[in-house]
Amino acid sequence: MKRLLVISALISLLFGCNDEAYESNTGPSNNNPGGTITDNFLTIGSGSYWIYDVQSSSENSADMEFTAQDSIYVLQTSGNMFTLGANDGNLANGSMNGILTNGTHNISATTLTFDGNLQLPDTFSDLGIDNDLGLSGLVLYDLESNDDDIMFTDAGNASETLDLEGNEIPIEVSYEVTTRKVNFHDSKTLNNTTYNNVFEGMLTISIGVNGTIDLGLFTQNVDFLEPQNILETTYYYAENIGLVRAQSTLGFSLSSQLTSLLQLANIPIEFPTSLMVENVEELNNYFVD
Repeated sequence: MKRLLVISALISLLFGCNDEAYESNTGPSNNNPGGTITDNFLTIGSGSYWIYDVQSSSENSADMEFTAQDSIYVLQTSGNMFTLGANDGNLANGSMNGILTNGTHNISATTLTFDGNLQLPDTFSDLGIDNDLGLSGLVLYDLESNDDDIMFTDAGNASETLDLEGNEIPIEVSYEVTTRKVNFHDSKTLNNTTYNNVFEGMLTISIGVNGTIDLGLFTQNVDFLEPQNILETTYYYAENIGLVRAQSTLGFSLSSQLTSLLQLANIPIEFPTSLMVENVEELNNYFVD
């Protein structure tokens, strides 16, 4: 995600565009999701890179209206593990790229998992929520899973403190992170390009926040954020290419109970009460060795 900063640094395109889809004779299909795999679905070398066109749009945040490119490249490989960087060491503009460049990837013949931090929008720090969710073993794809299978889930709770006009308000944060297999396509046209053997998945982050506000004569427990999905990303991995497209919806809406109570107590709200952002990342060019 942009995090209020448009990054325009790009890697020079040293290789010609590779638009041809890779076709495997042994990979899984919709009818045979557990098909025999003789090679890894994805093999990443130290010279691999991907260029994405990024489009972000928002009706209630001018800072989130932008077009940009992401240059994503391999930083380090070790056995079946690799890490990614973005834009000459800067932040990624794409929502999914922002996640993928913030941890370590582990490849097997049929799975890709991720260990790292999922970064939340900066706005959530205004609500007293830490911007990182540390996760281990998040499954990005599992070729042996069935359609609609939950591949990964992690949930937890945390106690935080929110400063409102000098008032320290204790809050409780609950979250859940899931990835789900949507489909496996023998052939899929995305970004005006047809790819063979494409895994479609969905990443969802749900958060709920409640706190106790002292109103002088009494205290009241209030839902700051009723449990809601703050991130939904549909993503596509093509065999021997990697991520080819991601479509993300990011947003939140403060509860009407909270806004009404703060207005009653004459406490100004100095952060957005709602946010909705659409972020699309399309593969433009790549080289995978």
